[in-house]
Order: sequence, then structure tokens, then C-alpha cells
Amino acid sequence: MAALAAAAVVVVFLLSGSPVARSQQPYGSEVADCNNKHNDTGLLGYFCSGGGGSTPSSSSSSSCQTYLTFHATPRYSDLAAIASLLGADAASLAAANSAASATTALAAGAKVLVPATCACTGAYYQRNATYVAVAGDTLFVIANNTFQGLSTCQAMQEQVLQGAPARSLQAGQGITVPLRCACPSAAQAAAGVRYLVTYLVDEFDEVGAIAARFGVDAGSISAANEMASTDTIYPFTTLLIPVKSKPNVSQLRSPPPPPPPPPMAPAPTKNRKNHTGVYVGIGVAVAVIAVVAAVLAALALRARRRRACAAVAKNGGKGNGKASPVFTGGEVSVSISEAFSGLSDIKSSLKVFAYAELTAATDGFSPDRRVGGSVYRAVFNGDAAAVEVVDRDVSAEVEIMRKINHLNLIRLIGLCHHRGRWYLVSEYAEHGTLRDRLLAGGGAGTPPPLSWAQRVQVALDVAEGLRYLHGYTRPPYVHMDVSSSSVLLAGADLRGKLRNFGGARVIRGSTDAAGGGRGEAFTMTSNIAGTRGYMAPEYLEHGIVSPKADVYSLGVVLLELVTGKDIDELEADGKGDPFAAVNALAGDLDGGANDDAAVMRRMEEFLDPAMAATGSSCPREAVAMMVRLIERCVRCDAAARPGMGEVAQHLLMMHGVSGDGWHSSLEHYRSSGGDSGEQP
Repeated sequence: MAALAAAAVVVVFLLSGSPVARSQQPYGSEVADCNNKHNDTGLLGYFCSGGGGSTPSSSSSSSCQTYLTFHATPRYSDLAAIASLLGADAASLAAANSAASATTALAAGAKVLVPATCACTGAYYQRNATYVAVAGDTLFVIANNTFQGLSTCQAMQEQVLQGAPARSLQAGQGITVPLRCACPSAAQAAAGVRYLVTYLVDEFDEVGAIAARFGVDAGSISAANEMASTDTIYPFTTLLIPVKSKPNVSQLRSPPPPPPPPPMAPAPTKNRKNHTGVYVGIGVAVAVIAVVAAVLAALALRARRRRACAAVAKNGGKGNGKASPVFTGGEVSVSISEAFSGLSDIKSSLKVFAYAELTAATDGFSPDRRVGGSVYRAVFNGDAAAVEVVDRDVSAEVEIMRKINHLNLIRLIGLCHHRGRWYLVSEYAEHGTLRDRLLAGGGAGTPPPLSWAQRVQVALDVAEGLRYLHGYTRPPYVHMDVSSSSVLLAGADLRGKLRNFGGARVIRGSTDAAGGGRGEAFTMTSNIAGTRGYMAPEYLEHGIVSPKADVYSLGVVLLELVTGKDIDELEADGKGDPFAAVNALAGDLDGGANDDAAVMRRMEEFLDPAMAATGSSCPREAVAMMVRLIERCVRCDAAARPGMGEVAQHLLMMHGVSGDGWHSSLEHYRSSGGDSGEQP
């Protein structure tokens, strides 16, 4: 049925005309006509000028906050998977959709509100997402099936393939998908419009019904999309909805159909008595009984909540071996004794804190104690610790963390459960995340940049922690969320420590303890979750979980360590391929171009310029080793990646490499005529 509907829509698209005049943004319906750019209908992207111009104008913003819509599918069945596909933040997505967790399964077809930043890139507004093509993908399939119309085959043809034929798209190819978005024009902003919601048109949608759900005038939607009030809208297209306040997910849901009308009562006859008074009396009695029952139920629920809270307070939040549910918002959330089968085992390995202890240690969870996200710095008897406040199920995470013991893995100290929330107390890393340190850049008021030796040491620390997880725990685990944000820096010597074990998976079967890559086990999952840009392609495409997925993620972290750039900057530099520069350099090095001056210059440009401020050298041989290692770690073919043990060995060798500093080597080449590309 869906295929027939889609085919019918395609026919309508091909037969429909395109608008002639422009007012704000033209509505484009010819999404199936992939061989025609349809510039005048805006299918290459919404115009930055807000009126079909080729360059931005003063009448519209160069960037803005906006919202997209999306529908849950079996492949993207939770907010984390949708966030990964669209390059959005999973936590922001959960907040916008009033969800307790980004990993909670969504019903197929559920409508999702996606917060996004929209920017003017050249002539068009857009937000870029990264996608890895699979077998059978075409530009039309990616734009209309995978991204549900948030992009168009025309825009992808123009921007991704630069006009090349679509048959050049290959499985495993990483591509940038331009998502459709727009910022309010000056006239819209003057009228109080704050956001233009990119709304995916559903089958049977009508402009009037959409306007009613969003609480806006139907004429404003028609004007924003340069439509007449009688124009038809089609599935697989986007409609801009001008709203004056933040939208909410309830506005995406169609109201339920009205109840059927009551059956017609038979006409009264002369010989039938009038019982209207009796019926009214019965109705009043029923209403009174219903009100009394509702009041009694509310009183009973309030008393039950008081008893539950009193039990928790009396027990200090520690649990008493019995199920002690805490009521929050009318819902029951599990207690510590319910979440963990062996409460005595938990108490023997972890401290169960009372909520009052955490409040005292964090100054009442003061904003001044917040160190990032929902993590607070706490002080217990003079010792610092981190307290993370979470709403998700932490039982699996706690079970893993209480069993591991490694210098380079953050240690869990204890936990607390209070009013439906979990509080995880862990080792405190005073220097924050690796990502924040790299982005700080060593400017005024920020910590100094990491030297080359420090970066290699952090990389080695992370690799050793992962090697322990992969080969020395029983059962072995895969972290599955390695990123520069999940690496903390601790101690005077800035040692790397991994955190965020919520996504860790058990790998059943034997693995090579040395991490050499032979005989590594794997498992499969349909629950794809992680950080965009760090997830291995085989995990994204097929749900394959193995130690090689962590190797891929670590390769991305190594690339950030060397360049000082985050994944978004790397993607921008590589025009959608974050590994373009490192792959090209590795190819030149493997081709014997180690002594070529041009390659040396490219390697110098490849390094984070902030390292020059540290006064330390970057040994040329070590940099070349790192480039080769990164290229191997981020290969699409998991079997071609090294094992974590081999990665750690290479990093250990780099740590011991000394010799000429990078700048002295380059000066040697320049002084000997190396600028011309000749050998010295």
C-alpha cells in the first residue's frame, strides 16, 4: 500500500508545475525529478536571501536555531539513533520530546521534534548530516526514504557528487546530506516569528489542520512557503511553519478523531410517558458518584506517596532489602533493591549514599559545582568526587563499573537513588574532558595546550584501558562510546581515563587477550546508540558490536588529538569526509614520500598549531607513525583494522621516539631548497 502511494505521489510530482513568483521561500514538490535541478523551486535548498537570491542579504540571518521533524522507523527506533542519523545531540532531542531517555524505544511512525542549528552555506540554508551509503542506496532512496524528505536528490546531486552521475555512489561511501532548514526573514522576525519549523508533510495533511496544531494562521504558512491557499501539499516534501515560540512535540500529533455521534433517540409517541426528569436525576447521581470516587482516589494516592517518602527518609535512601518504590509524577520508578538482584553484593563493593550526603557535598547541587552536563563536583571529608545525576536505567552500567579496576578507567565509588533519579558517585578528574581541553586552544584564561608527548600519553592511556576491557575482563566488554568527550584528564601529569560505560556491551566468546585481532568475538544489536562521528560503519549499518568498533572510535580520537579539531571541523575540511587529509598523507608516506618537502609541509599543517606554543618538539618519525596508525584504525573494513593490543604497542613506541623537532627538520628542508619539492 505504501509503495503504491509513493508511486502515485511520484507521478503527481512529475506532472505538477513549479511556482513562478517568490515571496519568502518557494515550496518545491518535484522531489522525484532527480535529473532536474529545479533551482526556482528551492529544491537545492532554501535560499539564504529568503527570496530566491543567490547570496545572503541583510534581510535574513546567516544562522539560527530551528527545529526539524522526523518519524521513528524500525531502523531508527529511538531518539539516540535519530540523533546519530541527523547529526543532532541526543540529550537535546530527549528534552525537546519530553523523553526520560534517548534510548527508549519509540513506536513506529512516532513523530519527533529535532532541535538543530541552521546556517547559510553559500546560496542556501542547510544543516549537514553525515551518512554512510549501503548497498542499494541511490540519492532518491537516501533523500526520501532514509531522511524522509529532509533532503532532496537534487541537493545531494549538486553538493555531494558535484553534478556527477548518481551511479558513482558506492556502498561504504561517506557522504554529506544537506538537510532542509531556514531562518526567518526580516519581515517574519519583525512580526514576532522566532523559528521556521521544517515540517515533514504526511499523507492526508492539510495546511489548515497543520496550522491549527501549531496555533498559527494558515495564511502565514502559505506566505512562508509561497503558496496559494488552494495549493496541494505532498508527502516527501517539507513545509516551513513560522512559529513565535518554541514548538513542542504535542503539536506534531494529529488530534484524535471526534467520538461518533450518539444514536438518534426514537421520536416520542403520545401514549409513551415523558421520563426526562428521571433521566436527569440518574445523570446527576452518576456525576456525583464519579466526583466522590475521584476525590477518594486522589486522597489515597497522596497518602500512599507520603508513606513511600517517609519510608525512604527513615531508611536514609539506602534501601532495606525490600522493594521500596518511589512515586514521581504518578509513575513508579525502581529502587536500588529492585534494580540489583544482590543488594548485599552492591553494598560490599560500592557505598550506598544517602541523598542528604550528596546534597551536603555539592552545596545543594549548586550551579557553581556543576562541571558539565549533569555532573557536579562533590567533596566528601576533603576528597573530591564527581556526582552524575541521571534518569536512565543504570543497573547494567553499575554492574560493569563495579567489576573493573584499571588506572585508565574511571572508578565508581558509590550510588544513590532518590525520587526516581540515580546519582552515580565516581572518581573526580580535575582537568575535565579531552574535548574541552583541545578546543580551549591555550588562549587567555584557559589551560595551556597539550604537548606532543602529553597527547601520545593520553592516547596510550585510553588504548590500555580499552585493551583491559577487551581482553582481561570476564566476560569481555566493548565500550561502544569512545570519544574525546568520554576521555577525562586527571592528575598532575594529565593521565587519560575513560568514562561513560552506559553503552558498554558484553562480548560472548573468547577474544585474544593481547588484542591482536585474531579470533575476536562479536555480537549483534538492533539498538544503535553512540556519539555521532565516532561510530564504526559496520555498527551503524548492521549493528555489529566488536572490539574493532572501539578501535575505529579511538582512531577518531587520535585524529582529534593530532589536529586539535573536533569531528565537525574535520568533516568540514574534508567536505564531508573527516579522514580525507589523513588518508592522503598515509598514502604518500606508504608510497615512500617521507623525505618529500611538500609532504613534510602538509604534515606540519596537519598538526595542531597550538602545540607550537608548548615549546616541545614533534618528532617527525613519530608523527608519520601516528598518521599511518590513524589511517588503519578508521578503515571501513573492520578486519583491516589493528587490534587494541597492536594499537597500544604502536603508541608505546611513539612515546619513546625522540630526535629532531618538527620545526628544525622543516627549516633544514627550506634552507636546502626543499620548497621546490626537490630532494635535499
